[in-house]
Amino acid sequence: MTSRFRFPDVSLLNSFSVTTLLAVAALSAPSLALASTTVTLTPVADSYVSPDAPDANYGNHGTFVVNRGYAEAYLRFDLSSLPANAVITAASLSALAYDGYAYGGDGNVYTSFVANDSWQEMGITWNNRPTPATSPVGEWFLWYDYTPEDKRGVNSNAALIPVVQGELAGDKLVSFRLHSPGYKTRYRSREYSNAAQRPALTLTYELGPVTTVLEPEADAYVNHDYWGESDWNYGSAQELVINYGFDRKIFLRFNLASIPAGAIIQSVKLSATAFWGVSPGGDGNVYTYLVPDNNWGEYSITYNNQPAATGSPLGWWWLWYPTNNPYFDQVGVTEDPNFIPVLQAASDASDRRVSFRLSSPYYLTNYYSRESPDASKHPKLEVTYLP
Repeated sequence: MTSRFRFPDVSLLNSFSVTTLLAVAALSAPSLALASTTVTLTPVADSYVSPDAPDANYGNHGTFVVNRGYAEAYLRFDLSSLPANAVITAASLSALAYDGYAYGGDGNVYTSFVANDSWQEMGITWNNRPTPATSPVGEWFLWYDYTPEDKRGVNSNAALIPVVQGELAGDKLVSFRLHSPGYKTRYRSREYSNAAQRPALTLTYELGPVTTVLEPEADAYVNHDYWGESDWNYGSAQELVINYGFDRKIFLRFNLASIPAGAIIQSVKLSATAFWGVSPGGDGNVYTYLVPDNNWGEYSITYNNQPAATGSPLGWWWLWYPTNNPYFDQVGVTEDPNFIPVLQAASDASDRRVSFRLSSPYYLTNYYSRESPDASKHPKLEVTYLP
């Protein structure tokens, strides 16, 4: 069962300091145990081919044959029903044989990965069969003396795991060839009337971390200049300004609704792209603070009505610009663990939004806002979580 860390009350965002949030996280967070899920897939295509009839197709047969150099089988499975972030932890390929003969020699039935998934169930023949990988990814052994008997061949070799994982990340189809150097066996195919006796690919997986990149739903800066700008709004500007001399500060608000409810936040990274700055000396860090009030308006926030920040800085970055030619892009990044409990509380809250204030004691820096035409330079909040 998945172990999940929770804050006692989502109102913590408004009633607790950042320091308290961090203490709760440290005392309450158990080690995370991922829940495992097992699924069994049947082939979406299977057939066998034979050099005795090199242009013949057997895709609609209720049987496929593996017989030394005289017949080999191909199976294809569709992985699209698995979550994209599934981490495969076990894989098992199986097929039910019902008769055969042990001619001698190596009687293993070897599984080989087939990278080319374009073969057609009703079109594959010996002459157009796809080329398998050189090394097998496991095998099974069944012994027959022409006496019919149901026996299930099972290949649970760990070498199947990276093959399936790679195809899940690719076209979400995985194909295998079955062949044996020394024995003959006949198997039930996917066309067989009894579904329980069809070939199967059984997979066990855990849900791995997911990373999503959010842009602000609102951003603006406020200005305490000398000419009445304290009541001006800059929400439509294509820049965000930090200026210690006029107490210009940036406000960002992110909507977390795209993160699944109940997700476990693992890491957080806040970034913004600057294009100009002045570095007069002193503490030039740009500090990020939590703003508990998410109700400020992008096109109405001003210096005089700005919401208050709370607690100690969650994180900071430092960008330096020279006096000469200070016009070039730099990316400020902070991924301090302090963000994690704050994002967790915000994700668990009914509002599902989080706001930050950015400011610097001594430096001046201009950043691209979300209104900038170049989306790659917009502020970003990168959140990694367990669903």
